[in-house]
Amino acid sequence: MKRILIADDDRSILTLLSYNFRQHDFEVTTASDGKQALDLARKKPFDLILLDLMMPEYDGIEVTEILRKKGNFTPILILTARDDDEVKLLGLQAGSDEYLDKSTPMKEIVVRGNALIRRSQMYNQSRPVLKEETNSAISLYSNSRLTLDYHRKEVSFDDHLLDLTKREFEILELLIQRKDEVVTREELLKHFWGISDVAETRTIDVLISKIRKKLDNEYIKTKRGFGYTFTDEKD
Repeated sequence: MKRILIADDDRSILTLLSYNFRQHDFEVTTASDGKQALDLARKKPFDLILLDLMMPEYDGIEVTEILRKKGNFTPILILTARDDDEVKLLGLQAGSDEYLDKSTPMKEIVVRGNALIRRSQMYNQSRPVLKEETNSAISLYSNSRLTLDYHRKEVSFDDHLLDLTKREFEILELLIQRKDEVVTREELLKHFWGISDVAETRTIDVLISKIRKKLDNEYIKTKRGFGYTFTDEKD
């Protein structure tokens, strides 16, 4: 049975969400604020975490950021009553996997949740081997300045551990796996969010910009009109 943690300070919404996920064979654990959600997420594993954006103690974005920094990569879906693209972007940048309006039909929320679980499982099972990997038990990319360790979910640059969100780590890993190939924005959206809407490509541009800054603007190059490529070569 799949396990979900649902956090919302509105008891009526919490009850409705819990009922619908239980109807689809989920074992449901609930929290009424961000602090309780964090405590529960640290104590037991879940297949999916569903967070309200606005909660007491910690909001949904803060909970997401804390979990990702602690190495928790459980799929996270944020629900909000605010139809605000900037807030949506903040949620995705923090490491959430999906962001839905509370007006979304319950059946669709459940379907989206199941899709996130499937994508997470497929990603973990079918992740390509890194080109520089010499031992199948160790997924490691390394050059003179940059090291990415898949199993530890860590990236270091000039011997300093970088503070990357889950999504930043995954994007960098995918670009490294396809080193010297052009990866389009649409491919990245499709791979990580299951969409290829050109209107959403700004999300990718912002995330790439953040990764570049952390890498001292090295390695990730823009192919104008196409997408991005990771290369070891200097300009």
